[in-house]
Amino acid sequence: MNRKLIAGIVLLIPFSYIYGLSLLSLFIKSAGIITPSILVLSLLMNLLIMGGSSILCIYVLYGGSFRDILHKLYFRKEGTLRSSVMGIATAIIFIFSVAIFVYFLQGLGYGTENEMAQEIAENVNLPLLFVIPFLSALSEEIFFRAFLQMRMAKFLGQPAAIFISSSLFAIAHISYKNPLQIAIPFILGIALGYLMMKNENVMAPFSAHFAFNFIQLAPFVFT
Repeated sequence: MNRKLIAGIVLLIPFSYIYGLSLLSLFIKSAGIITPSILVLSLLMNLLIMGGSSILCIYVLYGGSFRDILHKLYFRKEGTLRSSVMGIATAIIFIFSVAIFVYFLQGLGYGTENEMAQEIAENVNLPLLFVIPFLSALSEEIFFRAFLQMRMAKFLGQPAAIFISSSLFAIAHISYKNPLQIAIPFILGIALGYLMMKNENVMAPFSAHFAFNFIQLAPFVFT
C-alpha cells in the first residue's frame, strides 16, 4: 500500500479523536466530571494519540530510527536554550496582552466565565500545575506545529500552514463553549506557529505553550 495513503489513514485517528470529542463535549455538561485523575488520564491519552500518530506518520513516510523521527519532528539540541527563552518571553507578553483585552471586555459587560476552564482550575494542585501544562503543550505542539504545520509548509508555504494549523488548533477548543476560548487559541496558535517557523525547534512553541498554561493556572494553586 502507498506510504502516503497509510499515513493519511493514520491521521484519521487524531482528527477523529480531537474533533469528535470536541463536538461531543458540546452536548455534555462538565460539572462534576473533571477530577485530577480524569485530567491526567485524558492528557496522557492526548499525548498517546496526537504524539503517537505524529511519530507513526513520520515513520511510515520516511522510516529511520526513533532519533531520526524526533529530528524530523524538530526536536533539536541546537538552539534549544534560545528557543526556550524566546518561547517563554512570547508567552509572558501574550498573556499580559490577553489579560488587558479580557479586562476591557469585562468592562463592556461581556461574560468571560467558562464552566470547563473553571472546573479544571479548581482541581489543580501543585503537582498538576506542572503536569497539565507539560502534557498538554507536548502533545499539541508535536501534532499541530511540529507535524501538521511543518508538513503543510512544504506544499503551501509557512503563512498558509500557520493559518491552517492555528485554525485547527482553535477549533479543537470548542469544548470550552465560549467564542473567546476559540479566538484566543487561534491568536496564540499564530504566535506559536511563528516561533516554530522562526526557530525550527519544537522547544520554542512548547516552552511558550507550557508557560502560557502554567501562568494561567498558578493563581489557583497559590491563592
